[in-house]
Amino acid sequence: MHNFLSFSRIIDNSPDNTAAHQRARLLQAMKFRGGVTTLEAMRFLDIVDPRARIVELRKEGYRINTSWVHQPSECGRMHAVGLYTLTGNVEGVAISKTSRAPCDFASQQMRLAL
Repeated sequence: MHNFLSFSRIIDNSPDNTAAHQRARLLQAMKFRGGVTTLEAMRFLDIVDPRARIVELRKEGYRINTSWVHQPSECGRMHAVGLYTLTGNVEGVAISKTSRAPCDFASQQMRLAL
């Protein structure tokens, strides 16, 4: 498991529980930790459904890659969970909707209607 203290610092920077603060916590975790899993976001960043916040960040123009890793749940069973990492815009500047950067065919993800 990664250093819990870094998660605590991230929450201290965005303590409110609004969707905007949850997105900010996810961005900080992806930038400073190199990535964050669904379970880590739920457990340590106080984000009940990180997938929704990831969708919102993608709509804002952030390029976020999802890969799969195995992590134990609270009861110790292993689960395949999403690992979210920033790609292309690590400096924190979202790609505007009018000037989207081209992305590789291999890195494209299926969009689900909400």
